[in-house]
Amino acid sequence: MASSKLISRLTTVTRVLLCVVFVTYGTVKLLGGQYDYGDWVISNRTADGTSVVWAFYGYSPVYGRFTGLYEVVPALLLLSRRTATLGALGLFAVSLNVTVMDFAFDYPMVKYFALAYTLLCVFLIVQDRERLMSAFWRLPGPDASGAAPATKTRWPGRSRRPSA
Repeated sequence: MASSKLISRLTTVTRVLLCVVFVTYGTVKLLGGQYDYGDWVISNRTADGTSVVWAFYGYSPVYGRFTGLYEVVPALLLLSRRTATLGALGLFAVSLNVTVMDFAFDYPMVKYFALAYTLLCVFLIVQDRERLMSAFWRLPGPDASGAAPATKTRWPGRSRRPSA
């Protein structure tokens, strides 16, 4: 009982923390920050990997704003219990992309923060594993009488039971 209460509190704290972090990052992108928008010349002799990545993302201000939306919308979904699973799945995709990019381009310390955010998203997803398994991989069970669930027919209002 006490451990389930602790897990519930940790889940809530994790949801709020991820929401604050990703709304902050996303808002900066929506307002035109973080990426290098403007005229630039890239030379393979003078530009490091970080500058190339920021210039690439900043090449299109529209794309840069969309990356902000990809962070803000799922983060806000974490605030409601009803939509928290969807938000966690969305942020997992975003944070995994950021983590891989940070490690691939060898960003300094920030790559470990990105990894921590990805693992926190995994923690949230694991908390809802039963619901996700039921929704995507398990077939509906038999009804109270033990009969298999009815299958749909072409005719409205009629159903048929599979033969045994």
